[in-house]
Amino acid sequence: MSCLVVILSMTAVNYIVDPYMLFQVQRISSFNDKKPAAANRSALYKPYNVININPKTIIVGNSRPEMGLNPESNCWPENNGEIYNLTFPGIGFYGQIRALFHAVEGADNIENILLAIDFADFLYKRRLVKEVVWPKQHSSFLGRLLVDEELRENKGYFLNKVQDYSMALFSLDALNDSIYTILAQDEYSTDRTALGFNPAKDYQKMIRYEGPWILFEQKRNDLERRFAREGMSIYDTGEWSLELEAIKRVIEMATKKNIKLTLFINPYHYSYLEIIRSSGYWNEFESFKKNIQKAVKKYGQERVKFWDFSIYSAYTVTLTPKKDIKSSGNRWFWEPAHYKKELGDLMLESIFGKSCNKYKAKDVGVNLNNITTDNHNKHQAEVRLKLLSEI
Repeated sequence: MSCLVVILSMTAVNYIVDPYMLFQVQRISSFNDKKPAAANRSALYKPYNVININPKTIIVGNSRPEMGLNPESNCWPENNGEIYNLTFPGIGFYGQIRALFHAVEGADNIENILLAIDFADFLYKRRLVKEVVWPKQHSSFLGRLLVDEELRENKGYFLNKVQDYSMALFSLDALNDSIYTILAQDEYSTDRTALGFNPAKDYQKMIRYEGPWILFEQKRNDLERRFAREGMSIYDTGEWSLELEAIKRVIEMATKKNIKLTLFINPYHYSYLEIIRSSGYWNEFESFKKNIQKAVKKYGQERVKFWDFSIYSAYTVTLTPKKDIKSSGNRWFWEPAHYKKELGDLMLESIFGKSCNKYKAKDVGVNLNNITTDNHNKHQAEVRLKLLSEI
């Protein structure tokens, strides 16, 4: 009897605290409002939440749009309805696209998709093949999706869901995370909103106690190591790759289902762009843009938008915080790879043409639907020289 009481008590605590955001219970200030234990578990709760919430608009991508595009921003058009940030830090582009297909299959209300594309997700060491194969992969994350790689029913979905929810209710790990959640309710607790957005509380804490320069320094070192690797490519074959195949499939699905699709390349601080250039991967970066544009033109039936925010502009060519200079940080970037919601709002303003900000969104991005990437790249080279000479 005492054992049963312990189990029921543990279950009640895990349900009420809801550390992994699976049950979507009411969030109570100073008790379970912040969700630090969910921060590294987007692969666990987001596939289920997007189905339960049934949004009209989804944002898909990695950690950059998770921190940069706020579903609750006033820069979204009113007709975009409920918006969910279906983004997954640490999961590659193939997994992101599989999650997108899952959402479209299960959340039958989706009319708009914003797909964030990140160069780093496309560039790595390749094993060259003769033709692109759309792989059948297995992981706990992919097991949580309603459909497999060919959009057929995932017959193991229900069992995986039962196992995940049971773990969140009955496991000691969940109880430990429930206790951690209760104890970690402070201003700078790592958190995720109910709509999947990362408010970057951990970054804010680091800026307060160590200064904004440390974020830029750490990320710059990470990027230099990442791009120092030799022999990386965006191609699996001479001109194509798994990631470009994923883009093709998304475009075909969206046009078939009459879903409004906007592809966009994430913005980077100019110091990130300069690392790409100095590491010898600038040609790959330009080819990356060109091949996405080709896919949009070939499969999009002139109904898919394609924006490039990875440009040299007044927003990206901005001063880097210095160690010995007191500063509240860069207005638009947390560090070279992650942009703030303030820049995300300007991106939304450009995409949707809605005036919602006191800052003008001029040159925050370039619509690549009606210009060639060759002309775009040539113009960017000129803009780079001008802006870098002024900083």
